Amino acid sequence: MSEPTGRQERPSVRQAARRAALDAQAKLRAERQERDKRLAAIATEVLVALGERDAAVARCEQQAGAALRHLLDDEHLTPAEVPQWCGPSMTMREIARLRRLGGDQPRTDRNLARKQVGDPARERSSGLDRPQP
Repeated sequence: MSEPTGRQERPSVRQAARRAALDAQAKLRAERQERDKRLAAIATEVLVALGERDAAVARCEQQAGAALRHLLDDEHLTPAEVPQWCGPSMTMREIARLRRLGGDQPRTDRNLARKQVGDPARERSSGLDRPQP
């Protein structure tokens, strides 16, 4: 039998080395792809949780705003009196913000009732207590 020469052995060693390198790179690519999938799934969980939190906060703030409007409109508290009942965290800025969130729809039935009862503060401010020329 003839002994292998350097030229015959060299291509198979090169092929084996290339194959080993390609296999390692393919394994690395697959691992990266799996990690990317895991990271994308976790990032989605984070964003969903934050979106749910934001929706819950918005819902709660709307409820607080509606209750605040009830205090102001139906119970006739002034904004300055609100912190006495709700605590010092209810600043004028917070009151204004929550009132906007609670809905700023004019309630004609309430306004009509005030006009029928005769709200003296409204009559003074509107000029209804002055004689007409």
